Amino acid sequence: MDVDIAEINKDVRFYAVLLSFLFIISCVSGFFIADKNKEMAEKTIEQLFSQFEFVENLSPILIFLIIFLNNSIKALMAMLAGFLFGIFPTFFVILNGYLIGLVIYVKGLEMGYKTIALALIPHGILEIPAIIIACSYGIWLGKRFWNAINGRERFRDAIMFALNKYFRIVLPTLLVAALIETFITPIIVFQI
Repeated sequence: MDVDIAEINKDVRFYAVLLSFLFIISCVSGFFIADKNKEMAEKTIEQLFSQFEFVENLSPILIFLIIFLNNSIKALMAMLAGFLFGIFPTFFVILNGYLIGLVIYVKGLEMGYKTIALALIPHGILEIPAIIIACSYGIWLGKRFWNAINGRERFRDAIMFALNKYFRIVLPTLLVAALIETFITPIIVFQI
């Protein structure tokens, strides 16, 4: 693979803008779908949150590690699964946007929208862009995979490039987001 950083950055930026748009649309859709079908939204959120009930009694360090590992593994898997023509990372962003829209609606009614904003924004401002960057590289890998199938480049080089970006950009950002979610967000939310 000939490394044209400017071309790669242009592609990845385009995918990031596209995924950001899809994330916002799916988040808004999730919110309005929840408004139209409160019972379904409440059940979905209850099921989603029940998966993480076990963390309530854990130490903050363990909670941090679980959050960090959960987000890191999912971001990596979404990125690497992008070789299937970018389908999985795109779906991953849309699904997460939709679920966040449901959470905002359901928990907003329950706790107030100000509280939900304060619970999501501090870490979400880092976590969501990190996921979008990982997924953007996933879509980029899909394009590279197509080129490799057609014999125009080696896919291994593209994977190594994307992994380098994951470890240099995505992983550190998710680390900081998990620290904020574990140690700062609860302080902000419980002071309300």
